Amino acid sequence: MDKIGERIRKRREYLEISMNTLSSGIGITSSMLSQIENGKASPSLHTIKNIADYLNTSVGALIGENDTIAQNPVITWNEKKFVKKNDNGATLYLLTHYSPIQMMEVYMVELSPGANSNDLLDRKRNDQEYCFVIEGKVNVTLSDFTYEIESKSSIYFSSHNFRQFQNNSTENTLLLWIISPFKTHS
Repeated sequence: MDKIGERIRKRREYLEISMNTLSSGIGITSSMLSQIENGKASPSLHTIKNIADYLNTSVGALIGENDTIAQNPVITWNEKKFVKKNDNGATLYLLTHYSPIQMMEVYMVELSPGANSNDLLDRKRNDQEYCFVIEGKVNVTLSDFTYEIESKSSIYFSSHNFRQFQNNSTENTLLLWIISPFKTHS
């Protein structure tokens, strides 16, 4: 709990809000806020929510949801996170720490011979996608056309055009697959 208090104090000081102003704004005494900030009292979830709202931040930020990324953004090969394996011979791994503020999803896909990407991810997306073939080759079907992408080559496309990846070769294929939310410009 002392980390929560430290995050509250740092955010409050960053915004140049006095302890008295914050405590009266959320309906607790300044003595109680001081105890929370110094790790001597544990705030209720309701109090944490009120503090987050007042300090224009999230409960997640106050409880340290993003600390893993901030303290260690590196993921080694052995730390990749298994996400899903489909019945068609494809395995999906997440190559980043999870963060609610990330602007892209970075995956590695292993395709055994004959494997495809069906049921690997939700296809009801309106995102931008990028695929780099690390090794092997893959057929990528977009709308009604299939592209054969060989090792060290890539393809960029909109999710709504994507149909599937298919490994038609006799060797394993390894892909770097990046998905980013599509942004419209007004």
